[in-house]
Formats: sequence, C-alpha cells, structure tokens
Amino acid sequence: MYSSFFGIEIAKRALFAQQRAQENVAHNVANANTPGYSRQRPVMEATFMKPYGMISTGAGVFQPGTGVKVADIVRIRDDFADMQYRDENSSLGQWSVQADILRQVEAVFNEPSDIGVSSVLTQFWQALEELSKNPEAIEIRETVKERAVTLADTINHTARQLKEIIEDVNFNISVKVNEINTLARQIAALNSEIQQLEIKGVTASDLRDKRDLLLDQLSKIVDIKTYEDENGIFTINVGGAILVKGSKTSPVTFDAANPDDLPIWKDYNLPLSMKSGELKGLLDLRDKVSGYLDSLKTFAEVFAQNFNEIHKGGYDLYGEPGREFFVLSEMDDGSLMFVSPDILNDVKRIAAAETSTGIPGDNRNALKLADLRYAYLSDLNGTIDDYYSALISRIGIDSQEAKRMAEAQDYMVSQLDERRKEISSVSIDEEMTKMIMYQHAYNAAARMITALDEMLETIVNRMGVAGR
Repeated sequence: MYSSFFGIEIAKRALFAQQRAQENVAHNVANANTPGYSRQRPVMEATFMKPYGMISTGAGVFQPGTGVKVADIVRIRDDFADMQYRDENSSLGQWSVQADILRQVEAVFNEPSDIGVSSVLTQFWQALEELSKNPEAIEIRETVKERAVTLADTINHTARQLKEIIEDVNFNISVKVNEINTLARQIAALNSEIQQLEIKGVTASDLRDKRDLLLDQLSKIVDIKTYEDENGIFTINVGGAILVKGSKTSPVTFDAANPDDLPIWKDYNLPLSMKSGELKGLLDLRDKVSGYLDSLKTFAEVFAQNFNEIHKGGYDLYGEPGREFFVLSEMDDGSLMFVSPDILNDVKRIAAAETSTGIPGDNRNALKLADLRYAYLSDLNGTIDDYYSALISRIGIDSQEAKRMAEAQDYMVSQLDERRKEISSVSIDEEMTKMIMYQHAYNAAARMITALDEMLETIVNRMGVAGR
C-alpha cells in the first residue's frame, strides 16, 4: 500500500523537471550569440517504483509510475561535421597565410611599374645605347652612372625587403608554435575538468563546447586528429605524434634566430610533421621566398660579372683599361651590389672604347655593353631580361594559386560551418516553442497538485460528516 500523498510527489517531480527544462531554455537563449556554443537539451526519463514496491491486487501485480526526472543535459553536436570542418580549416589556414604573404612579395617586386627592377633595367640599357651614339659626352656618361646607381639600389632594396619577409615569416612561425603550446595546455586543463565532472555522471556540455572552440583554433594552425577512448581520455595527434593526452602535453620548440630551423618536438627531438595548417603554409612560404631571393642573387651576380667582364675589356677616356663597374658584396642588411667608387667619382672611367686609339669617339665597347641585354647567358639559361621576367612570372603564378586555393577553401569551410550551425546553433524560434511547451507542462503539474490537495481535503475534512 502506498501513501495518499504519493500523487503529490509525482506532481512535485514534474514541477522540478519542467522547471529545469525551462532553465535550460533560458541558458540556450542567453548563449545564442556565444561563439562555439552548442544548444543543449534536457533528457527526461520516467521514474518507476523498485520491485519491492510493487503493488499486489486480486487481479495481479503492476508497477506504478513515480513521475519524471531530468536524467541529463546533452548538447546537440555532430562529431563528423566537426572533423570535416577542422580538416578543411587546416587547408584554409595554409593557403590563406601564403596568399597574404605572397601579396607582400608581389608588392616588393612591384611589377609592372615605373619603379620596378624591370623598368629600371630597361632605362639602364637605354642609357648605354645613348652612350654608344655619343661616347665622349660627359652628360650621357653621368646618365649611365645614375641609371646604374638606381638599378643597384632597386635590386638591393628588393633583396632587403625579401630578407625582411623571411625574418617576419620566421617570427610568425615562432608565434604559431607558441600558440600551439598555449592551446595544448588549455585543452589539457579542460580535459582534466571534463573528466572529473563526467566521472560523477554529469555531462560537461559547456566545457566540451569550450574545448571544441579551442580545437577549431588549433586546427587552423596545424592539422590534427582527435579521439576519445572508452575511459574518457581525450587525445590530440599531430603528424603521428601525441600533442595532448588527457591532462598531459608534449611541447613544440622553434629557434627563430635560425633561418632554416624547423619546429621540433621537445620530448621526441624530432621535426614536427604536418600536412596542412598555417604553420605548414609559413614553412613552405619561407622556402619559396628564400628561392625568390636566391634567384634575385643569381640575377645580380651573373649580370654584374658579365657586365664587368665586358667593361674591363674596353678603355676609358684616359686611354686606360676599363675597371670594375659593379661591385658584388652581400651585406648584413641584404644588399647585393653597388656601383664601383671609381665610376661614381669619375664618369670618364666608363670604358666605352674598344681600344686605346681612336678615343674619345670609339663606341665599340659601349655597343658590347648595350648588346649584353640580348646575349644568351648559360648561367641564366637565357637573356638577363628573360631570366628576370621568368622570376616575376613564377611569383605571380604562386600568388594566383595561393589566392585561388584560399578562396576555394574559404567557401568550403564557410559551407561546413553553416552545416554545423544548422545542427548545433541556437534557434530563438525553436527555444520559444520549447518554452511554451515546458510552461504548459509546469502549469499542468501545478494544477495536478491543486487537484490532489482538494482530494485530500475531501478525505480529511468531509468524509464521515453526513453520519454524525
């Protein structure tokens, strides 16, 4: 036999359950604009009486219901959609960082323009052609000198800026490595909190949302694989090595002072292996920009050496053999070449003549200097102009590819993110519907208590009154 107040207990449980569900609606609405938040739903279960409480009647045995309870609060999340998003987010990070920095490289070369190396080089060739027409004219020789200085300064400026970009890329690599370590420590701390809560049977939905948001950020920096074992140990794998396992992390190190250094696992003393992500993009980009700088160095070196060789084969206005016109000297700031002090101080030292006789009207060496523009140079596999044009074309192609891939990945990632939001994000309309539903259920439970109270009042205060 069970108590007459048993119905009130059932209604009370209903009140508490609907109140908890209504609080969950409030929590969802409050976090409708919180980044990374996944909407939550209460899991309601019917409660029942234990076997020893079964009621026996003449007709048989039955197990009465005892009401309802909120067994858990679960978040609505699609793990597969998260995995797809993070995979594509890593590729987006790789191509986005390359597209951004390659735009800087294009701005450094500034081609085509009136101040780029190509234009300045053309002006230098034109000045040499004018010199061949009037080799004794001092004003034309001054023009040749000034155009040579401008050419050397432009090449040096380009080389210095490329070196600065490489240094900036190395600095950004160190920043990304620090971000990886910071995110790893935060995720490890959340792993510990989640495990401690969920051991008690509580689903740590909000903490899991926070962890997922950190995983999204980490996935843009480096490609990751995540899994959770049957004991609730959450693990992050990067390139076959463990970055995070439960509450423990394996830090990554990087020496920004070394221009060729790679990120290294501190515990394993092995290079960090990556397939995508911003860090992978920066490392690939460092190699690309270093390749552009090496090509520019080759261009400057072959041009200066061949020009000097022709110049030293001629004679100046003093009837003396030509001297070195350009000086090759790679400086700490990245500068590559300079005009010889002999030429800077005295333009009569420009060797326009082929022999010491016939000066000053001899222009044959000036013609050779001007014709270097069209000469095939085996070290460049073509002419000087062709080699530089090929370098600019390579930079343009690399930049266009990075931009195209970044745009494609951005579209794909945005689509995947929209799909995730369709599943996980809070819909205000849906929450308002749930609010009304839980409110009606709460009112019904309250009305049930009122009805039961009236029934008990009849039993207590009215039964037996008529017979008195």
